[in-house]
Amino acid sequence: MSSAMIDALKATNGQTITCKAAVAWEAKKPLDVTDIQVAPPKAGEVRVKIISNALCHTDIYTLDGHDPEGLFPCVLGHEAAAIVESVGDGVTSVVVGDVVIPCYTPECKKHDCIFCQSPKTNLCPSIRSTQGQGLMPDGTSRLSKDGKQIFHFMGCSTFAEYAVIAEISAAKINPGADLDKMCLLGCGVATGWGAVFNNTKVEPGTTVAVFGLGALGLSVIQAAKCAGARYIVGVDINDAKFGKAVEMGATECVNSMTCEGGDVKAWLIGKEKWGYDYTFDCTGNVNVMRTALEVAHRGWGESCVIGVAAAGKEISTRPFQLVTGRNWKGTAFGGWKSRTEVPKLVQTVMRGEMPLEPYITHTFQGLENVNASIDALHGGECLRAVVHISDSGLTPSKLPKLKGNVRVDGGWMKQLSHWSEACNCEMTFSVFLPDQLARGAPPPPVLYYLSGLTCSDENARTKANFAAEAGKVGLAVVFPDTSPRGVNIPTQDDSWDFGSGAGFYVDATTEAWSGHYKMYTYITKELPELISGIFPVDPHRRSITGHSMGGHGAMIAHLKNPGMYSSVSAFAPICNPSAVPWGEKAFTGYLGSVDAGKAYDATELVKSYSGPKPCILIDQGTADGFMNNQLKPGNFSAACGEAGYPVQVRMQPLYDHSYYFIATFMRDHVDHHARALGLRPKL
Repeated sequence: MSSAMIDALKATNGQTITCKAAVAWEAKKPLDVTDIQVAPPKAGEVRVKIISNALCHTDIYTLDGHDPEGLFPCVLGHEAAAIVESVGDGVTSVVVGDVVIPCYTPECKKHDCIFCQSPKTNLCPSIRSTQGQGLMPDGTSRLSKDGKQIFHFMGCSTFAEYAVIAEISAAKINPGADLDKMCLLGCGVATGWGAVFNNTKVEPGTTVAVFGLGALGLSVIQAAKCAGARYIVGVDINDAKFGKAVEMGATECVNSMTCEGGDVKAWLIGKEKWGYDYTFDCTGNVNVMRTALEVAHRGWGESCVIGVAAAGKEISTRPFQLVTGRNWKGTAFGGWKSRTEVPKLVQTVMRGEMPLEPYITHTFQGLENVNASIDALHGGECLRAVVHISDSGLTPSKLPKLKGNVRVDGGWMKQLSHWSEACNCEMTFSVFLPDQLARGAPPPPVLYYLSGLTCSDENARTKANFAAEAGKVGLAVVFPDTSPRGVNIPTQDDSWDFGSGAGFYVDATTEAWSGHYKMYTYITKELPELISGIFPVDPHRRSITGHSMGGHGAMIAHLKNPGMYSSVSAFAPICNPSAVPWGEKAFTGYLGSVDAGKAYDATELVKSYSGPKPCILIDQGTADGFMNNQLKPGNFSAACGEAGYPVQVRMQPLYDHSYYFIATFMRDHVDHHARALGLRPKL
């Protein structure tokens, strides 16, 4: 965010802001868009500028007078995206200008909060009593109209240009996210996803029945499909909803009013004799809740209540249904721990793995159109209506395209392409993302693997035998491409050791190549920023390795950026490129001279290196035909000795330059980095 934007936000710090809000003065009446006063945040609070707000059925449920805890007058709204305008005393997790999603389920993260510390729940009770009273944690309101108190709603009150929320309710997200979409993650869609991933933990190959095909039900279907359910049936009374449900992943749909004479239980059991492994109520109708339970699988079926029932309603069933193994459970906000896990949901959407676009059927500009959005939701054809309230001044990031997502060795191998500003073209990279070892585990550190001449991002990820060990220790591994592709430089494909597949990890300065070949900036700056922005990884703990030309790239990336990498290693690296034919060709072509290439030569750089000195591990095969004329590990080893830099060069008898050599010793290299990154004890 620019300094001018930050200054504009700070201009109102400490002042009461008069702004527009949609006030619900009483139940069953249209919202009144009027000026209200929003007081500055007190200790532990954050005042935010609302950018966009999606309309949720819970807002309408309260406005229609069905919520037993509903208080009037109030400002409704709880599914929003916002920017921090000011913070109260003691606030440390967000600062002015941060982008946040206000969450009605807070997360205090205190060590003595048994709910925050438990992986079983997200129900932090820290501010529940005052939030339920429509007040801030100190028992007062920050909202008023000409001196008359206005209640907060669900700790959010986002049908306004500004709101005050508790710090523990502010989930800080990627500032490059599209806020008109990410606001949906403040409630409904996130709740449906979490009911599948957290509360029931739907497994591959299972059966699922979803009752109610609004946005909530569709999000359950989307998540169940992602989880690998083999058969998903959607149930609703409106046939017009079936097409979207199938599009989102349902196998088929059924109208509960017209099937089997209205006996949807008979229809469902006719499809699955013993019932469904998982069923979900997304209607709020207690009779539907009972049906959902009673079609759950005999012996182990789970039925999850997501829909909110009207005031005073109770659920019932025969005890025999539970005695015979069915489990009844519910969810609040999908079980997500808000401040920890909502940012990860945003990253998942930004990677293209869980699109939000299908839910947004109506959009409105300006808070004055909030009543029109309510009418749209009542109309029956609206899934989510998004009201764009204010301009953020931020430009959404250009998002990558997900090209592949394959399960492997306790993690996922993802391939993505994205527009690179450094290389001025579309670039492709792959990422191995290990499974989280435990729900509360810290995010994994990252190992960057740079490949050699002629390679792409695909060679090492398929041949280097890295995944089993990386998955075991919880290490993410990134595989960049070795050069820009398809940029229409006339000679880019003339030789295998220069141009395409041979970017040499330098920033080219010669006229023909400088417009695209900025691989050094790409691997040391642009790509790491992208990785930490859209993947749940540690942005600070990183290491680097590579093979041949990539080994050269790994060593110079470390030596030119002291402290950036916790550890370094290389397989048969080009150690002294300014003294070998490959390097001479690359440096002359990209930089204009061999002498200019010394700024990218590890043997030259180590002589004047000043900074942390993690031991560099190098493996070199004795049968490598390139060792003496192209790699020259002895030159680098000698330079390290003179400079007092620790290096371990292991000469491996009879091994060549191939991926068989890399695969043989990859486990040692992963272990080398795992110990430096704190994943294993240091030796």
